[in-house]
Amino acid sequence: MSATTPPTETTEPVHNEQAGDTSSDQKCVSIIFNPVSGQSDPEARKKSISEALAEHGYRCQFIETTKEVGGEELAKKALSSGVDLIAVSGGDGTVIEVLSATIGSNIPVAVLPAGTGNLLSVNLGIPTTVPEAVHVALSGHPYCLDLARSNDGKHFAIMGGLGLDARMIKDADRETKNRLGVFAYLWAALKNLPKRGAVVEIVLDGKPPIRARAKSVLIANMGKVTGGVEAMPTASPNDGLLDIGIVKAETLAQWLRIAGYALMGRTQDAPELDVYQAKKITVRTPTPEPIEFDGESGGDTREWSVEVVPSCVNILLPEGAPAAKDAQGSPEAMAKRNLTGLAVSAGIVATIATLIVWRRRK
Repeated sequence: MSATTPPTETTEPVHNEQAGDTSSDQKCVSIIFNPVSGQSDPEARKKSISEALAEHGYRCQFIETTKEVGGEELAKKALSSGVDLIAVSGGDGTVIEVLSATIGSNIPVAVLPAGTGNLLSVNLGIPTTVPEAVHVALSGHPYCLDLARSNDGKHFAIMGGLGLDARMIKDADRETKNRLGVFAYLWAALKNLPKRGAVVEIVLDGKPPIRARAKSVLIANMGKVTGGVEAMPTASPNDGLLDIGIVKAETLAQWLRIAGYALMGRTQDAPELDVYQAKKITVRTPTPEPIEFDGESGGDTREWSVEVVPSCVNILLPEGAPAAKDAQGSPEAMAKRNLTGLAVSAGIVATIATLIVWRRRK
């Protein structure tokens, strides 16, 4: 696999750091770097990446994102300079911006996960430790993946939603997240659970509309959420289809039942969830409803259309890690991941139940 060459144009600030031998014949990897992703020190992250690349005989150049210039613009500049690989160190939002820029280019993207959740890596089996992620960047195999495109032109790779989950993202502002961490989302869920679901009309591939009262409508290209739990087990990022989940749960008992099915990896069997597949989905509501894409708020809308863009990007994955499934691993490792997901999910369910009971007693 060839390494990148530095872009002919860069956007300030650009941090150049060379590790090991810096002779002119040493290959260079340019890395789009989000300094505010995750909770680690950005300089320590740069040092770790540089050292890992130096062990393989590479030096690197970090090209930082800013509030004004994001990953998509930097990736487009890199593509215009003729690179044959784009590496990115950041969270899911930054990675998806970079992937969006590569649509139609056939240039693979190497991911060095650095966010809080790193759900793209969780779904695809990309290692989250720097040495292992660098190894995949240098020796991984390109896999073609689908993306989803919203009617506002934005792309997402994992999951989008209308209704409750979008309200959770919207209400868990930065101040609340700084104060409560992940519990900010639980608090936002508690705040919005009493609200009745919206009346929705859903059109799948131009067929007669489906009408329902839904607490949330999920559109998934990949199925795993925080903790490795399969929220949409049937979703596959390279099948040319999107999975649609219509969540009809209203009561605490119904939500706990959905959570129970999720713990067993059978969310699609929950009676409060209707699951469909389609290439294009249009969701209409009588009043504006909030939407979100991969954990980023997308505003309010009365009509939301999403279509799959099949096999439009290439991402480097470990050998033996099918794009639609977990990376292959030992039975012990697989069991450990499953138990971790179960524990996290059980903790979330218990916390929600406790908060609801506490709120009712106030």
